[in-house]
Parts: sequence; C-alpha cells; structure tokens
Amino acid sequence: MDSKGEKPEKLALVMDERVCCDTIFRAVRLAPKQYVVYDLLVLNGTRVHDVLTFSQRQQRIAELLELFHHPDLVALTTIEDAPIGCHVRGYEQYDDVPGSIGVFVEHLPDTK
Repeated sequence: MDSKGEKPEKLALVMDERVCCDTIFRAVRLAPKQYVVYDLLVLNGTRVHDVLTFSQRQQRIAELLELFHHPDLVALTTIEDAPIGCHVRGYEQYDDVPGSIGVFVEHLPDTK
C-alpha cells in the first residue's frame, strides 16, 4: 500500500513457504520490480516490531531475504544492500528501543 494506507498493490513474490502470507514488510519501491525492505512489522502472524529493536529487525530481514527470497519476479533487498547513491527514504535516525520508528532528520547524523 502507499504511505497513506491506500492503493493496494499486488506483488508477485517468490518466497519459501516458511515465510507465510501473515508476514508484513515495510518496503520502498526503487523500480517497478525492485523494492528495499525497510522494516518488518509482522512475521508469520507474530507482531515482531514491538519486541525487536530496529537493528534486530534489520538483521531478521537480511536473514529472511537470504534464506527464503528468490528475486525471480520481484527483487527485495535490504537497506544495506540498496544500490549506492540510492536515496531511499530521506534520512532517518533510529534508537535501540523495541517498537520505535525512525525520526526524520534533515542531514545525515554525521554531517552539519
């Protein structure tokens, strides 16, 4: 869905059956059939966003994509593996509190 929760878009994905349809990723489209998986909300029916930190969720996303995703129809990638120079979501800063979301900042954290 788009950022307003409207306009659902169907994606034809090739995923192993161990990642069932009750898994919800937050993703950003880079191209018609290429997405960056930005966050993990629900995994196999369990809401993991509230119990894992952002870095733990990123690690889980990387593991899931490596083990279970086949980019034959639609390619999913992690933030870390996004193409160099790709401006995905602006600049977001995260803390280590489970369930927290990113906070928009105007500049990269290391710049002025």
